[in-house]
Amino acid sequence: MRAVKTDLVAFLDDDQSAPKIWLETLLQYYRDYPAAVTFGPVRTTLPTGQRRHQRYFEAFFSRDPDLENGYIETSFGCGNALVDFSKVPGHAPWFDASMNESGGEDDVLFARIRDAFGRFAWAADAPVWEHPPIARVSLNYTLKRAFSYGQAPITLARRTSNHAVFLILLWMLIGAGKTLWHGSIWLLLSLVRHPQRAFQLDKAVRGLGKILWWVDLRFYGAAMLKNKATSSASQAAPVLSSRTEQA
Repeated sequence: MRAVKTDLVAFLDDDQSAPKIWLETLLQYYRDYPAAVTFGPVRTTLPTGQRRHQRYFEAFFSRDPDLENGYIETSFGCGNALVDFSKVPGHAPWFDASMNESGGEDDVLFARIRDAFGRFAWAADAPVWEHPPIARVSLNYTLKRAFSYGQAPITLARRTSNHAVFLILLWMLIGAGKTLWHGSIWLLLSLVRHPQRAFQLDKAVRGLGKILWWVDLRFYGAAMLKNKATSSASQAAPVLSSRTEQA
């Protein structure tokens, strides 16, 4: 971002692919509805053979709220977005690097825009495809992200609000209600192996994230590489031991 010289910057996640007319379409909607950020849909392509909790995983990795083209009140993530930094108040750094390993680096950016009464827009005809790797298509991964998503309102309040203590207590109360309500529904659905049970578990865990807002889960960037290296080392250890015994 320090090397960027233009005001308009388009973002695409590293596990997403876009059609040839993606950027052209985003720019057209930006011209029709000038906004600080123009978002587009994200649709999921799961790895071949994924069956368990398929609907949940498709929904989790997707972003397709069925909105009409034009101005919207909601902000989304930077994956599939066009940002006009001339319309963003303040100055660089635009993203919160301390959140690099847990997600939410762009929360402060969007909060700046909302606080300055900036505008967000939606380009329904500019979708991209997300291709989550098989290692991420598991409840172990998605629930960690759900927990982190649940923490987001409190994290933002702590960083930007003058009434952080009040907001933290309010969000913790909301989180407790969500955890109890959705956790109870999940438990009932689990007893009958209902195919929608993972959705309720996800919501319960998001509520739990609001209660345990200080717990720091890291699963992106350097943390992910460190986990991979640890996993590879543990798998390699028996092989090295075996070779030593043979020698």
